[in-house]
Amino acid sequence: MIIVPTGVKGLKVEPIKNMGGLNTNITFYDDVRVPVGNLVGEENKGWGLITNQLNHERVTLCSSGIVERQLEDVTEWSKVTLLADGRRVIDQDWVQINLARIHARLEFLRLINWKVASDATQGLPLDPAYASSIKVFGTEFYLEAFRLLMEIMGTSATVKAGSPGAVVRGRIEARTRSMHILTFGGGTNEMQRDLIALFGLNMPPSPR
Repeated sequence: MIIVPTGVKGLKVEPIKNMGGLNTNITFYDDVRVPVGNLVGEENKGWGLITNQLNHERVTLCSSGIVERQLEDVTEWSKVTLLADGRRVIDQDWVQINLARIHARLEFLRLINWKVASDATQGLPLDPAYASSIKVFGTEFYLEAFRLLMEIMGTSATVKAGSPGAVVRGRIEARTRSMHILTFGGGTNEMQRDLIALFGLNMPPSPR
């Protein structure tokens, strides 16, 4: 693995704007030359570095904190926001069910993250199957969680931050848009399912 400075001749970076507001880039390498001193680790050993980094990235992408704060905010909002008939939003059974579903899955995400953290403190290597499982569950849970939160808030959830009428600082709308990229950033969820089968279930790899 070799570090390539962004200012080196022949490197071209083209930004990609996405609906989540989190820009990413395409990089092109045209006859790029860098000194051998830019080598990281041993020659021809870069794949192990990359896969280890990706496993850690997949875990850190799925922190429970991403949903925790938003769940707290929407819960509080639902307690103080009244319906036309005078009831609070949270007094509706379906709203309580939505909040409970998010809470239960959030607890599971927290537990599997703590499992990985506990293994790390004992010096155990990060299991690729665990990393991929956390990534698949976490990112798909995020999408479902924010869908349920938006359902609770109704049209109020679609107002962007800084706009008149924005509630909960417009974060639910922004988070909902920004979560989609996580399902393919760090490795697509389809590929993660292959890795779970391969490393976690000892199944043969999918034909390519």
